Amino acid sequence: MRKKILSFLFLFCFMGNQTEIQANEITIGITLGFTGPIESIVPSMASSAELAISEANSSKIFLSGEEKIKSIKIDTMCDKSQIKSVNKTINENNIIAIIGAACPGISEGILLGTANKKNIPMISPSATTPLLSMLDEKNLFFRTTTPSNRDGEVLAKIVKDRGIKRIAVSFQDTNYGKELERNFKKTLNDSNVEITVSVPIKTNKTDLSNEVSVLAAAGGDAVAIFTEIEQDGEKLIKSILDSGAFEKFILSDRMINESTEKEFGKLINNSFGIISGSNSKNINTFYKIVKKSNIDTSVPFIGETYDAAAILILALQEKKFKSDNNLSKSIMLVSNSPGTKIYPGEITKGLKLLKKGKKIDYEGATNVEFDVNGDAFGTFLEKEIIKGKFKIRQQR
Repeated sequence: MRKKILSFLFLFCFMGNQTEIQANEITIGITLGFTGPIESIVPSMASSAELAISEANSSKIFLSGEEKIKSIKIDTMCDKSQIKSVNKTINENNIIAIIGAACPGISEGILLGTANKKNIPMISPSATTPLLSMLDEKNLFFRTTTPSNRDGEVLAKIVKDRGIKRIAVSFQDTNYGKELERNFKKTLNDSNVEITVSVPIKTNKTDLSNEVSVLAAAGGDAVAIFTEIEQDGEKLIKSILDSGAFEKFILSDRMINESTEKEFGKLINNSFGIISGSNSKNINTFYKIVKKSNIDTSVPFIGETYDAAAILILALQEKKFKSDNNLSKSIMLVSNSPGTKIYPGEITKGLKLLKKGKKIDYEGATNVEFDVNGDAFGTFLEKEIIKGKFKIRQQR
């Protein structure tokens, strides 16, 4: 019995003082907004993470082959008031790594809270504020999506390429909306595109008639909406359509999903926007895999969430079999070149190579490559509503 206990202690010594681990079980937190402003997309995101975890558990070669990864879903509600409760849950469940969070404010609270105190790395698939990288003094924060300054730049370039000359802008009065609006405007300042007005939208406001009146009075060839469809986006589009002021909409990533298409698709043809992703062989392979698990491929961030989970799994393997680094350094090593390329559905292949002491370069569904801050360089899909449906126009 004593020998068995000592073997378990040896097996998990690479975890350092991060947590006390139950034998044969390693716990990862899927820490997302299961309720709140992005609740319609989170189930598919979580299912993508669990798909990667299932691959590792089925491989029978993760660590010694006897260990299993346990995932715990933690609902952040995308609400900063939940920071204390979320940090408590992370502590109580001995979580050693985090997939999430989804929204910037709660991500900051976790990063500066439990993650920082316990040296727990976190990989967000969707929190885009650049502030998170600036706050990350211990190199614990990574993201498989790109920071919002990049989103705004790409969306502005699409507007310019389409020859649109005058735009009214509405944006959610949060870090997400304000940063996207600021970088969008900054990029357009170097072009001949005029911003006729820029209107902040208070979250969960019942009546948006005043904001819509301001947008309508300023006018433009199109109106940009930088918010979430569940929170203010649906009300805003409906109010703008009722006013008759605009027919063309420029949509941020959190406005592009099945709900928008179903509710407004036939009413806003030729409207467009971007989501993180690519139309490369990688993502097409990923879509084939997730469709077998009945995961909705129209939802944003599913590839990014799968990649976040896969990277954590491979980093744990790298740390055990090759490196004496901390887990954050292992995350960088398995995600960047050099090494054998690892694609969606190839987690077992990556685990085998790492077990042999080989280097890998996980590209995954979204062509992951981290910069020195742990931010993904990223690619985007330009999507346009054609005959009532979102269609991919091109990769950016």
